[in-house]
Amino acid sequence: MSEYLPPGRLSKVSEDGVLLQIQTEFSWRPRPRVATTVSLDGVVLHKIQKDWDAPLETDEQKKVVENFVNKQHDEVVEVIKAKKKELVKGHKGKGISSALADLTELKGVYAAWCLTRKGVVTSDSGGKELLPEYISLFENLVSLCEFLAETTAVGDFVEGRIVLEEDNLIVMRKDKQIFVIGFDNVDRAQELVTEIRNVIEAA
Repeated sequence: MSEYLPPGRLSKVSEDGVLLQIQTEFSWRPRPRVATTVSLDGVVLHKIQKDWDAPLETDEQKKVVENFVNKQHDEVVEVIKAKKKELVKGHKGKGISSALADLTELKGVYAAWCLTRKGVVTSDSGGKELLPEYISLFENLVSLCEFLAETTAVGDFVEGRIVLEEDNLIVMRKDKQIFVIGFDNVDRAQELVTEIRNVIEAA
């Protein structure tokens, strides 16, 4: 089986200070498919998926799927642009994006992201986009959290700290969102957990 991964697309549509994000990507697992996700302030509104049964071996076959990714993405963006007023009506532009901005104001925090249980990653609080290889990592993280919550006796996944060679991450969940916070001040990690929880609960 080919491991070719067509380039994904990410677009943003803003209306009345509210950001709608449209992301289209090809994924091999759990089955080959092209998926477009529409998010409002970090919350998934719609997900359009099409299974991909054709092979991806030759340059011509790869071009076909690239064209399909672009076509599906552009079509969804046009629909969102046409309906953006309706989609953001009543939304104040606060919540997830506001929480991400507030999290990065905490001493020692250098970045904050939000995932959904579907593994959809928002742009970080600085407006940078996550690279595709990190998206699959976070999809696996969400799956692991869900698995542990369902199969262990310790109760729901609430929060966790991940210590890597160069990075420290705190993972917290609120409702359907999972927040990932990168921090560099190890000495005040316990204090940060409390401060981060307060910001997330206020979102």
